[in-house]
Amino acid sequence: MGSSSGDSPPLPHRGDADRLRPTNTRQYLDIVAFAARGLWTVTLAGVRPFAFWGAVLLPLLYIPSLYGFGTGQDTALFVELVVWHVASIVLGHGHTPFWSR
Repeated sequence: MGSSSGDSPPLPHRGDADRLRPTNTRQYLDIVAFAARGLWTVTLAGVRPFAFWGAVLLPLLYIPSLYGFGTGQDTALFVELVVWHVASIVLGHGHTPFWSR
């Protein structure tokens, strides 16, 4: 007996999922970069006010560490405070407090 057209497997067709899938690597990387940029923007918007106020208030902690508060690891504490202060300055740059808008 011969095979009829009903016995053969169906031919693949392009569905909606195939149209949404990027076809080349460049397009995929553009999508990933766009998503990462959006995630960074949202994260920075949430962190920026805290970093701004950290940059304002962290220098107050320099005073006890400069005058020898405790013993032993004061140099490490001071260096860590400076690193946190620089990071908060970089991340908090561009924040506008609500009273100056």
